[in-house]
Amino acid sequence: MRMKNKIKKRLVKINAFLVSKKKPTLKSIHLLRLSVKQLEAFTELMTVQNNFGAQPENPDRLGKLFKEAGKLRTFELETEAIQSITKNKRLTRPSLFLQQLNLSKKKSSKRLSKKRRAYHPFKIREFAKHADSKLSSHTCQEFLAARASSILDLLTKDIMADIRFLHQLRKMLKSILYVLPLCKKGSKPARALLKTNKKFLEYMESVIGSLHDTDYFVTWLEKNQNIIHASEEKALIKIKKKWLNDMKHLKDDLQPMLPAIRQFALDLKDHSPDKSNTATGLFN
Repeated sequence: MRMKNKIKKRLVKINAFLVSKKKPTLKSIHLLRLSVKQLEAFTELMTVQNNFGAQPENPDRLGKLFKEAGKLRTFELETEAIQSITKNKRLTRPSLFLQQLNLSKKKSSKRLSKKRRAYHPFKIREFAKHADSKLSSHTCQEFLAARASSILDLLTKDIMADIRFLHQLRKMLKSILYVLPLCKKGSKPARALLKTNKKFLEYMESVIGSLHDTDYFVTWLEKNQNIIHASEEKALIKIKKKWLNDMKHLKDDLQPMLPAIRQFALDLKDHSPDKSNTATGLFN
């Protein structure tokens, strides 16, 4: 398989976001960030194979675009979460706090708009000099085995105690989900393994994503204690308590899944026919 068309398809979506005059929505931001994450996985895959001439990292401006879009996304989600909780729990609506949150959202939206105007369209050569090279089955096997090894290494840590470890695990799982469909010839056992575990992996990374978002909401609330009006303090304490309780339940859901993730990584690694040439730890 040649990677050129796969990269081009994602760049079309990213460049369309850059030139669009429409106000960013949660949907358009999601599609942008999804394309960026897929490109990141593709670049890491091509790096394994020398003749692609892949860049070690994606363009700096793409990372900045991704980060700012992520901030705007979390402000939008946090606003929706607060509104939902106050409605369902019949709490006093923290209007003043929401105004401050909306102000941060507007500032982020302006920064994102500024980047959209300033950044020129992305080109395929910024990701790989020879993107039309053919992807070998050995490259896929090496990539997947390295990912499996990284997951196993990560699971030796107390990942439930640190959201950063869980986020790292999520990124590894998503990269496997993005890359494995590209690996066809010589990767049938691994593809069969993914087909069997796909829904489980998607559920796992979705739960971690919800946990990561909620952790961000709590962190942002704690960092902005100075903007909380006395009249809204009780409501915001209850909202924070709800978020902390949600995080506990999400962690309770995740904990029993870790042995299954470990077994998946072991099975994926075992499906590599040439372990001696596998670059373990490549993506740590």
